[in-house]
Amino acid sequence: MSETATLKVGDEAPDFELPSNPIGEKFKLSDQKGKNAVIINFVPAAFSPVCSNQLPLIEQKRAEFESQGAIPVAISSDGAWAQAAWKKELGINYPVLSDFSPLGATAAKYGVLIEGRGIANRVVIVVDKRGRVAWIQPSAKITDLPDYDPVMSCAKD
Repeated sequence: MSETATLKVGDEAPDFELPSNPIGEKFKLSDQKGKNAVIINFVPAAFSPVCSNQLPLIEQKRAEFESQGAIPVAISSDGAWAQAAWKKELGINYPVLSDFSPLGATAAKYGVLIEGRGIANRVVIVVDKRGRVAWIQPSAKITDLPDYDPVMSCAKD
């Protein structure tokens, strides 16, 4: 699939600035423009079984992503304190961003919000160094892990 409800490959990625920890540090997508591609992993919920399997999978691929000039981030609508505990439990060393306030606003901009539930669908979106959407990969079912092989080839400069 090459589109969401609001985006298609080639579109400029909507900018966002989200908390990356509970003490106020933030991650801003536009800060990466010209420096890194960003592999955005929208996930439904912290501590859920599939999400708790997906984040370590991303961690395993992090060095490969970074060798191609790409950095991964995960985004869920959980609060920053819950995400910090989840990140620590899983041993994750990349940004896990909180789309909590307003609930699901970034997921909505990206067209991946599940309306009425306040959570994102499981979708991987690659934003290239120019700030454009280079790849959109939804999971067939919310309980399916994404296949990162096509993401890896797309993340290359």
